[in-house]
Amino acid sequence: CQFMKIKLLIFVLLISFCSSNATDDGIFINSSDLNNLKTLDTGENIDISDKELMIINYWASWCLECIEEHPYLIELSKTKGFEDSVYMLSFQDSRDNALKFISEYGAGNINYLVDQKSKIAIYSGVFGVPETHILKNGEVIKKYIGPISINDFQEIINNYSHLTN
Repeated sequence: CQFMKIKLLIFVLLISFCSSNATDDGIFINSSDLNNLKTLDTGENIDISDKELMIINYWASWCLECIEEHPYLIELSKTKGFEDSVYMLSFQDSRDNALKFISEYGAGNINYLVDQKSKIAIYSGVFGVPETHILKNGEVIKKYIGPISINDFQEIINNYSHLTN
């Protein structure tokens, strides 16, 4: 009976810790954690502190669903108002493989980034790739887990274009 009480207490504590909402105060990405994928060897950081709207897609070159959704992200990056709002963050992948992916599938107007220690992905609660987050002033306001579809693409344009003006 004592053992069951301990198991129940652990279960309750686990649920209470897991149910907290990490996005209440926003992500507040530290630009020193983000590097430009193409100029990684220079250590160039990407400053995103002035972005009202950001679309961050977590991806990897080995991910088949990432290939599937890539055309939608390219089109979104070319859509009026979203030109400088789409970021693809390479997740647990090599730079060479990521650059081959971009070369093969296209770049669009997307900003390609690397978070070498995966701090941002961990802090924002990424489950795996692909995953797309919509951020307003550094706070995650919408998550798409799995590849985005044509319907998701339309939803992003319809619901978030007002934030790009």
